[in-house]
Amino acid sequence: MDRRDFLKSAGIISGVAAISSCGIDRGTEKIIPYLIPPEEEVYPGKPLLVPSSCTECPASCGIEVQVHDKMYRGVRGLFPTKLEGIAGHPVNDGALCMRGQASLMRLYHPQRIKRPMIRDGEGRFRVASWSEAYGKIVEALHQFQQAGRGNVYLSGSTTGTLTELIDHFCQTTGVKRAPEYEPLAPTAIRKANALVFGREEVPHYRIEAADFLFTLGADIFETFGSPINQAVQFARARKKSFTWYHAEPHVSLTGVQADERLTIPPAGEIPLLSYLLRELLQRGRAVKQLPEALLESIPTVSRQEVLQATGLPAAKLDRLVKKMVRARRPLIIAGGMSTAHEQGVEVAVLTALIQWVTGQTESTVDFTHADAARHPGSLKDVQALVERLQQEAVGVLFLARTNPVETLPAGMAFEQALKKAGLVVGLSDVMNETIRQCQVVLPLSHPLESWGDTEPRRGVLNLIQPAMEKQYDSHSEGDVLLQLMAAYEGKEVAGEYLDYLKQSWERKLTPIQMKQLREKGFVELPVPAVSVQLQRQQVEQFWQNFRMPTPGATPVLVVTPSIRSYDGRSRQLPLMQEIPDPLSTISYGRWVMISEALAREHNLKNGDEVEIAHDDFSLRLPVFIQKRMPDGVLAVQRDLLETLPLQVEKRFGGTIAVFPGVRVHKTGNHQHLPILAGSMSNYEGRGILPEEEEHEHDHEHEHEELHNYPPHPHKDYRWGMAIDLESCIGCNACTAACYVENNIPLVGVEEHLKGREMSWIRIEPYYVGEEKMEFLPMMCQQCDNAPCEPVCPVNATHHNPEGLNAQVYNRCVGTRYCSNNCPYKVRRFNWFEHRLPEPLDKMYNPAVSVRERGVMEKCTFCIQRIRAAKDRAKDEGRPVADGEIVPACAQTCPTNAIVFGNLLDKNSQVYRLAHSQRQYRVLEELGTEPAVHYLKNERNGEA
Repeated sequence: MDRRDFLKSAGIISGVAAISSCGIDRGTEKIIPYLIPPEEEVYPGKPLLVPSSCTECPASCGIEVQVHDKMYRGVRGLFPTKLEGIAGHPVNDGALCMRGQASLMRLYHPQRIKRPMIRDGEGRFRVASWSEAYGKIVEALHQFQQAGRGNVYLSGSTTGTLTELIDHFCQTTGVKRAPEYEPLAPTAIRKANALVFGREEVPHYRIEAADFLFTLGADIFETFGSPINQAVQFARARKKSFTWYHAEPHVSLTGVQADERLTIPPAGEIPLLSYLLRELLQRGRAVKQLPEALLESIPTVSRQEVLQATGLPAAKLDRLVKKMVRARRPLIIAGGMSTAHEQGVEVAVLTALIQWVTGQTESTVDFTHADAARHPGSLKDVQALVERLQQEAVGVLFLARTNPVETLPAGMAFEQALKKAGLVVGLSDVMNETIRQCQVVLPLSHPLESWGDTEPRRGVLNLIQPAMEKQYDSHSEGDVLLQLMAAYEGKEVAGEYLDYLKQSWERKLTPIQMKQLREKGFVELPVPAVSVQLQRQQVEQFWQNFRMPTPGATPVLVVTPSIRSYDGRSRQLPLMQEIPDPLSTISYGRWVMISEALAREHNLKNGDEVEIAHDDFSLRLPVFIQKRMPDGVLAVQRDLLETLPLQVEKRFGGTIAVFPGVRVHKTGNHQHLPILAGSMSNYEGRGILPEEEEHEHDHEHEHEELHNYPPHPHKDYRWGMAIDLESCIGCNACTAACYVENNIPLVGVEEHLKGREMSWIRIEPYYVGEEKMEFLPMMCQQCDNAPCEPVCPVNATHHNPEGLNAQVYNRCVGTRYCSNNCPYKVRRFNWFEHRLPEPLDKMYNPAVSVRERGVMEKCTFCIQRIRAAKDRAKDEGRPVADGEIVPACAQTCPTNAIVFGNLLDKNSQVYRLAHSQRQYRVLEELGTEPAVHYLKNERNGEA
């Protein structure tokens, strides 16, 4: 035995002896319990990186799970503590959205379902064994089959091998698989593409290949399609000649980022698109011609009629047509609120026709790599299921990974219909409104505890693999189905779901592709090319009975998705309440956004409650006055409503979320809203955003700068940041990443109402011009002449040799002088200990301390990552390389707006950006010498 092995053994023996001497018997366990393949090593203090797939929404971004070997309440184990995007992944290329960052909370959620449950005779859940639960389900399957009542399997969006297994399960057990229910399903796009091209699919939109983008209602940065993929592509397109127009009936985070934002009333998209289609044909932009009979079936609209129907200024309409005609690689996308009304399919059909005539279906609209959904459904399909339930025609109803009780329109009465099913079986990892109505509950393992795969789109396969041992008595959905099938047939279980997966992969993948899937977490597969053809007769027939819609009455209420909660599912994640809504900066609570004109008409101010009445519903909500909101429009996010006043489009089953002619009445009540922003408009003259007209510096009258700060020599490193405001889209992914990486406490609504939020980085929105908003990420500026440092009586905050404004937490005595002196207001005082409850505290990052109450907290450019990179470079005898250190905010940013590095390295990217012509520093005139350099947005207007 050599010296190193002897010391290892001695350490282990002494550690065991110390535990035994304390009288603690924790049973037999591994020193470091391995779940990972044995050829990989776990080094205490160094995270293991496990590739997997995010399942918080159907986009299925590739993720890299940081797994730490650490102690948790006296027990050592492997715990995932952070999620990041996989660099080079074809969907998200290293980025991750705010919901993806927060989704780790679902793994440790206090409401995780820990074991199977069966409802007893008194209506209460009791714990059951898996065999008992399976026995009850199998008995019911046979019973209702004999009675002639059909058994049904309804799930959320499913791709990959699991959808094949569900098909197999349904065939084996005689269960009917219902079309999948996805609350934000782009039904109008699917139906339109089925009509126009014969393909009921949502194509992959190649934004980065376009030179002109026109989006109608599609909130490409929030919930439409794959938001992170679209943001990544947008950032690449921005580097080329690229112009973007966006039309919408309300105001969205996506809309305020466009080069030109067009406000169009609901259904006003139809005359606009009809006019645009003919203009493209008449001006010679079309590469394909429409048959004469088909063109005649589409309503003809004059320019004047378009202006009247849309309310657009003539100059904006003419610019839009001009841009579209001159574009070499145009791309038009319709979705979101522009297809969420009764004529939504007409909007999508006209969009598809424009895509066809301009050749987009061979370039920027890619059906070859369309979405991989094999059983897409609509609200019409769910409505058919509700009717069967009401007729008591459904025996066993499986509800897997879906929450229709919360997300379906209230008028469908799904919860009442559930009571007429023979047996309702819920498969979920976390308790929700639907699971509480079930008779049998089967707990699903979290994707980070189980094996699986997903298909973000055709040609891409993601791996799902466990990053930790199962915490509870749960199974993956694949294992549940295999075990249920075996119980149904009276056989032994043939194998685990992992075996089923391997067999599926062996059929689909070559050995090289299998290796790529295992090592990288994803594999790109060749798929047959798809060439779409125009279905002329179907389109002609579609337009036969069409009548141009008349303008709806105002005010109009639009019910929108939420960037924070998607369709409501991510509301369960506590972090999504703590991070404010990007447009309003409201964190907790419920509100409705109204226009300034409506506020003046009803004498409303922020927090005043209004009643919004419609023939089919009535809502009471406090208001937030949102600049840029069109007159006569109110917008509320669907996750803020206790009951959803949505309706079903009768022909195709789409969602109607636009309600004209609502009545607004001030109730006289008032609620305090936690609005975390200060002024969003009065930045002029304060140096926060650069002025439109910069005055040339007068070098003749330049004076020597005088200050009381000693010089700070930086020998090797001066860490700094460059933030491109032209690329920042205000998505708050950086804020979420900072929370998780740095163990930032969640303080709740009461503290937010007092202005005591704890986020180390905030996204400040500012109004620019008449249509746009600009978002400025604000964190500690790491000033060379930091006003916070000289006033600290105990030197808790000090300037370190590498230019960081360091913070020694255990030295801080909480005088808060530093916060008072900080002109950027980025220092946070933790008045109380807001620790995450068990078991959420498992996700704490062991590389960062969990601060005690009564100390000042702030950003230090993820100093733990700086320290790790410097140690690594020191071991290898070299300086830290440019790009080797990536703070959490920069790593997750989908548009690469944040760049970090050494400002002393003239070859570094941060140095080049810090010396750009667009560079400025916030409040630079104060002489604080910040290390954060902003690049001003020069696209605030027509491009």
